[in-house]
Amino acid sequence: MFNVTALTAQGTDNKSGAAVVEYLMATEYYLDKDGNAQDTMAWGGRMAAHLNLLSVPVTRETMSKLAEGFDPLTGRALCQNAGHKGKVRPKVDKNGDPVMDAQGKPEVVVVGGHRVGYDVTVSSPKDVGILFAMASPEKRDAVLKAHQAASATAMSRLESMVETRRGKGGKDVIGVSGLVWSSHQHFAGRDLDMDLHTHHLVYGVALGEDGKESTFDAVEIYRHARAMDEIYKLELYKNLQDLGYQVEHVRELDDDGKETDRSYARLAGIDQDVIDHFSKRRKALLEYAEQHGVTNQQANKATRKHKHEPTYAELVEHWQEALKGFDLTPDKLKAAQGSLDQVEHKSDAELLELLHQNEAVFNGIDLVRVLGMEYAGKLDAAGLDARIEQFKQDNGLVLVNAERLADEDRGLTLARKHTEDRFCAPWMLEAEQAVVDIANRRANETQHHTSQATVNRVIEDYQQVKGFQLTQEQLVAVNHICRGSGGVANLSGLAGTGKTTISELYKEALESEGMVLLGVCVSNKAAQKLEAESGMPSTSMAQMLFDLDEGKRLLQPNDVIVIDEAGMVDTRDTRALLAYAEKAKAKVILQGDAEQLQPIGAGSGFQLTKKAVGDVKLTEIRRQARQEDRETAMGFYARDENGKVIDLKKGARSRQQTLDMGEEQKKRLMDSIVEAHSQEKSIERLVTDYFKNKAPLDDKLVLAHSRAEVGALNAGIRQGLKERGEIGTDEVVVEGRVNGRKFDLALVEGDRVMFTAKNMELGVVNGTQATIQSIKPSRAGGYDITGTLRSENPKENGRKVVWNTHEHRALVHDYAVTVHKSQGQGKREVFHLMNLGMMDNASSLVAFTRLTKGTYKLYGTYDDVEQLNTRLGLERLKATVLDAGIREQRAARPPAQSIGTQAGVLQSKLDALFHEHKEGQETRRAMSDGERKARRLLEVFDHGRQRATIPPGSLEGPRIPASRLQQGLGR
Repeated sequence: MFNVTALTAQGTDNKSGAAVVEYLMATEYYLDKDGNAQDTMAWGGRMAAHLNLLSVPVTRETMSKLAEGFDPLTGRALCQNAGHKGKVRPKVDKNGDPVMDAQGKPEVVVVGGHRVGYDVTVSSPKDVGILFAMASPEKRDAVLKAHQAASATAMSRLESMVETRRGKGGKDVIGVSGLVWSSHQHFAGRDLDMDLHTHHLVYGVALGEDGKESTFDAVEIYRHARAMDEIYKLELYKNLQDLGYQVEHVRELDDDGKETDRSYARLAGIDQDVIDHFSKRRKALLEYAEQHGVTNQQANKATRKHKHEPTYAELVEHWQEALKGFDLTPDKLKAAQGSLDQVEHKSDAELLELLHQNEAVFNGIDLVRVLGMEYAGKLDAAGLDARIEQFKQDNGLVLVNAERLADEDRGLTLARKHTEDRFCAPWMLEAEQAVVDIANRRANETQHHTSQATVNRVIEDYQQVKGFQLTQEQLVAVNHICRGSGGVANLSGLAGTGKTTISELYKEALESEGMVLLGVCVSNKAAQKLEAESGMPSTSMAQMLFDLDEGKRLLQPNDVIVIDEAGMVDTRDTRALLAYAEKAKAKVILQGDAEQLQPIGAGSGFQLTKKAVGDVKLTEIRRQARQEDRETAMGFYARDENGKVIDLKKGARSRQQTLDMGEEQKKRLMDSIVEAHSQEKSIERLVTDYFKNKAPLDDKLVLAHSRAEVGALNAGIRQGLKERGEIGTDEVVVEGRVNGRKFDLALVEGDRVMFTAKNMELGVVNGTQATIQSIKPSRAGGYDITGTLRSENPKENGRKVVWNTHEHRALVHDYAVTVHKSQGQGKREVFHLMNLGMMDNASSLVAFTRLTKGTYKLYGTYDDVEQLNTRLGLERLKATVLDAGIREQRAARPPAQSIGTQAGVLQSKLDALFHEHKEGQETRRAMSDGERKARRLLEVFDHGRQRATIPPGSLEGPRIPASRLQQGLGR
């Protein structure tokens, strides 16, 4: 595993730079096969040779000099801020008042100063650590060399990716000829478990390609860390195979026994139970993170024990004593049977699915990550490089332009991320173009237009009943949907602008002239809400497409499909539904906000249809009762010089614009921010304020960004409710399940819970909320639970449901939710827990705009609040190929027999899925999803076979004009 930690002039975690050096100097020594002590520290990086360090021992003095930015031999400065310690200033809160520590003394913070560098820690997998611990001294030497050689290969590649900045404002970016680091070999973790890992202290200086010494930009270290971990492991297991050890390829399974998207290599003969037994540190981290709602890095800091430094001989004795209960020896491992020859690798089509699982565009880093896992144990780093090149050629990948950079941030030379090749599968481009083509083809259709008299009547009746006049903006929107749009219409509405009002009006107008409206949402819960609010029958996107695929639903020419929260629907789902609608001549209305939460899948169908045929916008925010809250909500959107809301283009906002926007929003939110010393204290403050607030529970919404944070908030609120006697105190602990993960779930009478999977017998879906009325032991095992549903639908609210905990486990507590699950809700009181790493413009917008007429509170640490402005304006829109633009025409399409082979593999898998579908009704939903995905892949291959005669390098004839492919839409 690659772990990167930034080290400031004061080190990290409140250590001084000297303390970091001392920690790494206090490394375990190592005894070789002859019992001689070996140095476990060495210089690395091409700049080490430039500084003449390779023949010099790593000492406290040389490390300290480099940590300050000086040449340790000559004393000359290697960068402009060498030796700068930064300025000490008092830490202040949002009001400028001093922050006091637990002893009542003012806390200080150091600003600026030379950055020591980065601790890049390369850790071997636990099975390799176990092998090292059990081996004889001679075999330990060999295992250690295998680890160090693999680590050196990965670090060398990482070094070649790093860049440095030149020119005014650092806008010119060039590569580095070398970095310098000191390697420190460690053998044990803080629990003294075998943990073979190497700290690489990458000092904050670099030799640029122009021959000049300076600091460097670490962005590429972070960007490539995950990919370099795969490179390290490929090299490591290849090295171990050369030593005679056998390797198996493992596909990870979740707690439901289903494959995840992760696969890895493991030494044959060491099973998972042994690995789990010796993974105490990781288990402690995960448990702490889950209980306290913090990141793994924060958990690491909180649970870190003082690392007692035993002698190397004592470590070995400790490990071998611990291993006595296991029948493991190196010779037995060498005799174990590996599985590499039996591995059935995923087809290229399946790998492309993984590469496009969440994004429409991928890069070389993604190729290393996905293909590196797929061929774990089978290839070394050079072999992976060759496989990636073959993969590009065999699949005719489309070359996509690099990530866009705002003009204000462009220098004479650009960073790698703004020049690198990016790719997409041909079918991803075709899917996007199909969305645009369908929208364009249908732009002039009028068969779903209503008469002007009908529209006027509906508007007049509505205004009379409601007692107010619609605004000009609302009138334009209604007329556009009913009379001014074609077969595909787009309604964009800022958060809280009253899309529901417009949908009521166009629904009434369309239905009065014989049309039938059908609602479609990204989730079953959202579909239930839409149906309750609008009265139109509604379903989830997955269910709609499944029913259409299976012929269980047939669209009619007078149907009007309303895709609600369309900004959360990915490209391929949008394309599939548009294609069915076009065939049936049914109208499609996409309504939502492309700048709120983005699709989980690849691309954004809403962005594409808007670019094709435009949209009508609602920009007058109404949800928030107070004017200042409406202004804050509006502040999250991009606007022109006249203050008019405009569509935000990916990559168009400069760094300074991002910071300025974030600073303005931070000022607006200042009175809503509640600060604390740590994440745990922030959670405590939130829970305390939650109970001080006198609003009913149903009027409160508690938001967080991660599952662990939600768990910690749920635990805190439940404890408060118990203490107040509002829920029971006699807990039963049952097994809960979410997304293939099992966990212990404590329940009491009165608990609020949320179902996390559809259950037809109970009539619940993912997101259905209930309150537990009774818990009784069942004679059949487990507990019988009776609950009443909580729903905005009067027909569902209060309905009783009864389930057994052995039969239905998909359940979680329901006092806090993630921001992602909250889209579409509105509550009087909102309590939002900050997570700087996961926050951006979209998530902050969604969190704040859940507020209606009460108060919004944002809870975070002093340090996070100080950096909040960097996140509030941060744009993370989903990329689309057509917006990015095509770099050049794609390579020749692979031979027809190659497509046929892939299709054959998928066909056999599809047949197996159908068989499983017939055999077990309890897996019906999962099999249906698999069938649908496989069927769509087969359709892509069928389409490919029909086009196999297209000349090499050509595109799809006149359907995708070359000029459009080169430039993208609007580029």
